[in-house]
Amino acid sequence: MEKTQFNHLLTSQSRYLAPQALKFTKDADDAKDLIQDTLLKAILNSDKFCEGTNFKGWLYTIMKNLFVNNYRRRSFRTCSIDTEETKELQVENRGESNMRIEGIKAALNRLPRQYYQPFAMYIDGYKYHEITESLLVPLGTIKNRIHVARKILKQTVI
Repeated sequence: MEKTQFNHLLTSQSRYLAPQALKFTKDADDAKDLIQDTLLKAILNSDKFCEGTNFKGWLYTIMKNLFVNNYRRRSFRTCSIDTEETKELQVENRGESNMRIEGIKAALNRLPRQYYQPFAMYIDGYKYHEITESLLVPLGTIKNRIHVARKILKQTVI
């Protein structure tokens, strides 16, 4: 399809986008932005349009995909302001977390040695078979000791 034909189709069909854009965004300014983004994307991807197919449907698909992608981007975006002024205002309170960590460490130290060693290795990132090879204890026993250690810690920490 030639550029002039494409541009003529685009201008004639673009007026049908407004109601759908308004339905998506529920705001007139956002709808205008969505239409503009849709038309821009259509122009940039004019070579991908297959002649003889539904042009209006193609434009609606572009608009819907743009709206969905923008919605996802906005919903996953976090607002973080990183300036010197905000850093001065931030105050850390580690008291509660330090008490919790101290409680966990105390509970770990109270574990019987047979449970502590495999559990500590597991927490450090060792795999079951590595713990088995290091401690020369069967795999089932290692799994059981780690399970029992977890149960003991749940009862003492919580």
